[in-house]
Amino acid sequence: MFTGILLYQRFSEYELSVLLSVLHQGGKKVIYIGLDDQVVKGEAGLPCIPETTIQDVDLELLDSIVLPGVDDFEHLVGHKGLSDFLVRANDNKRVIAAISSAPYFLSMSGLLAEKKFTTGLTAEQRDFLGTFKEDNYMDTQVVVDDTIVTAKGAAFIEFAFAFGDRMQLNYQKEWYRWAGLGPLGP
Repeated sequence: MFTGILLYQRFSEYELSVLLSVLHQGGKKVIYIGLDDQVVKGEAGLPCIPETTIQDVDLELLDSIVLPGVDDFEHLVGHKGLSDFLVRANDNKRVIAAISSAPYFLSMSGLLAEKKFTTGLTAEQRDFLGTFKEDNYMDTQVVVDDTIVTAKGAAFIEFAFAFGDRMQLNYQKEWYRWAGLGPLGP
């Protein structure tokens, strides 16, 4: 089984950095999924070529999906193809993880209606978007609610750990302490 990493224009590369390391350490296979087959540039300009698309990927090959944040997601607001893909994945009980602004994609798809969540979006932004159920918002770095994992963007290390733990991967958190990264400190 694969973890599908969604790639869309202006995705946040750094929010995936530790997560990709945890997946690699855990021996988890990854497939990069685009909204279409075009080259995608991250917010720092890293060009990426998706291996498949949300229309073509076989959900039977995926046990999980990761949605990185995006610094300007106006081009994704109400994106029907993305929403349909996420609903199908959720209906098939896939673990779906979203960080920073990406929980909006879960919210616009109706997947957060009964789930606790967090996001890097402010209360004003969530209100403006009009899809979030504010009673379910938790002002914490990471929230895991059954098959949904959400995090604030600055918590990208904790996000990686929460996802790795939820997927029951064997990886070494101690390595990140040794590297001087994150909440474990030097």
